[in-house]
Amino acid sequence: MKIVNIMVGGPASELPDLAPCTTEKSIWIGVDGGAKRLLHLNIPFEIALGDFDSLTESELQSVKEKVADVRIFPAEKDQTDTEIGLEAAMALQPDLIRIFGATGGRMDHLLANLMMLTKPQFLDATTRVEMIDRFNYMKMYTPGDYMLLKQEDKKYVAFTTMANVEGLTLQGFKYPLENASFPFGRALSSNEFVEEKARFSFQTGLILMTQSKDE
Repeated sequence: MKIVNIMVGGPASELPDLAPCTTEKSIWIGVDGGAKRLLHLNIPFEIALGDFDSLTESELQSVKEKVADVRIFPAEKDQTDTEIGLEAAMALQPDLIRIFGATGGRMDHLLANLMMLTKPQFLDATTRVEMIDRFNYMKMYTPGDYMLLKQEDKKYVAFTTMANVEGLTLQGFKYPLENASFPFGRALSSNEFVEEKARFSFQTGLILMTQSKDE
């Protein structure tokens, strides 16, 4: 499996344990402040990109000295740095894209990162992207039938409808559903797995699935 990990510049306090991701074979991309963080964590990365407005001149110079592929973009642009990072990841044609540092801190950044996965240009990557922090595992789904595995350290599961969702069925959860429709955004939160596996399906729209835990 080809894996690309993207480090964004959100609060370090929200990062999960990255050790499992540093011992596997994967490609790392540092986005803006995420590039500085990867240097600080001594995690080798292949690509650094963004407008780097959160780095000092000396920090940017350090990135240039240690990373072969550095791509600098203007601060005033139509895309966010995270979107540019996702495009770079997609160009590598991976099976899985993980994004770290995309949650916490500024609310507008969080919303932009979540809504990014609803854009048509990222549709091919939508179901391959995972956003992970200390408390949450988030993944967007397109219509289909899916089997979910409960993450060992997570208690709750939520289904947030991101578009006009029809035919949502939840099986194997504490609060099941049968062929429900939501023509508006709705967070179906604080659900739980009954066993280690559960199933959900829907016919139209987009759904953000989140497995989470309390602190």
